[in-house]
Amino acid sequence: MAAHDVGAVVPVKRLGYALGRLSGVLDRAERRVFQSAMLGDVLAALAGSTRLGEIVVVTSDHRARAVAESVGARTVPDHDPPRGINAAVSRGIASLDSHSALVVVSDLPLMTAADVDHLIGAAPDGDAVVLARSEDATGTNAMLLTPSSVIVPALGPGSLGEHLARAAAAGITADVVYHPGMALDVDTPEDLLELVRREPDGATGRALVRLGLWHGVPEATG
Repeated sequence: MAAHDVGAVVPVKRLGYALGRLSGVLDRAERRVFQSAMLGDVLAALAGSTRLGEIVVVTSDHRARAVAESVGARTVPDHDPPRGINAAVSRGIASLDSHSALVVVSDLPLMTAADVDHLIGAAPDGDAVVLARSEDATGTNAMLLTPSSVIVPALGPGSLGEHLARAAAAGITADVVYHPGMALDVDTPEDLLELVRREPDGATGRALVRLGLWHGVPEATG
């Protein structure tokens, strides 16, 4: 695959309103800080890739737009009212100038530029679907689509199996890859505890210190 012929799409909900399963640990303002930090680290990893030509963030949140613009990413407004993550991804893909699309969720604070390069490098020539699986091997945390319209993304619970089925229906054998930096998406208190255990660097590490979570996560309340 030609370098820089891949564009990244990152869908971002309104900061503070996502990560609802962390509400017993972090209030809305704290979730906003945490989500913004994770987004910053995801975008920094994408910006550091040697294989990406453009980065598009789909959001209607002004804070998320500011984070995106700080690394040179382009922003596209989400639907108003929002129609969910897959509608946002479709809007981002439609805005790309690149032949291939790399779709990445915004809560992968351990992802590195090397992870991004390796995922893109894993794609075979021609039409391709490469899926970076979640830690529990049921979800899709990142996906490379060549061309960008090869299948319609279906992010959400059980998405790995759904994407494999859609690729098969399109006559393509999808490649499933595992990268530790892409596998941990932070949705639950247990995920947050695992993230703390791994002592992340960057904006997320600083946010954990700021939120008083660097040495552990309190038990959820309510």
